[in-house]
Amino acid sequence: MKNVVFGFVLVLLCGCNTYQVNSLPYDPELKDVVVVHNPKVIVKDFVEVMTDEFNARKIKVRNVPQNYVSKPNEYVVHYDARQSWDFTLYLSDATIRIIRDGMTVGKGKYHHVGRSMSLDIFTKWRGTEWKMKDLYEGLLKNYKTAND
Repeated sequence: MKNVVFGFVLVLLCGCNTYQVNSLPYDPELKDVVVVHNPKVIVKDFVEVMTDEFNARKIKVRNVPQNYVSKPNEYVVHYDARQSWDFTLYLSDATIRIIRDGMTVGKGKYHHVGRSMSLDIFTKWRGTEWKMKDLYEGLLKNYKTAND
């Protein structure tokens, strides 16, 4: 029983970020993606960070309204991001889905373990770019950046 309590306390104190990623397969024809606006997302720089990650891999981003109807063979990005509160707002969950012709071809999820109960002073309040970097590196690993 002590081990269970110790483990729970350790998670509360340390917290951590978890990532689940299914990488986007390489397609030499992929030059741009369409990002469908999600009005429920209030994380100020979420789309900006996403755009920077795609652009770093020479993939252009076009932002479209929520009611956009995709074209055949088009890569469409849907996203969701949630914030939690602990003295200030912080990114606690995010999902990126890349769809082509009605099929999910790439997906990534970020989750901050522990939510508001986490006393994780090292990563909880870090910015969107820092938290999402590992997700995009996994999601877009088949596409080189200028630094690669």
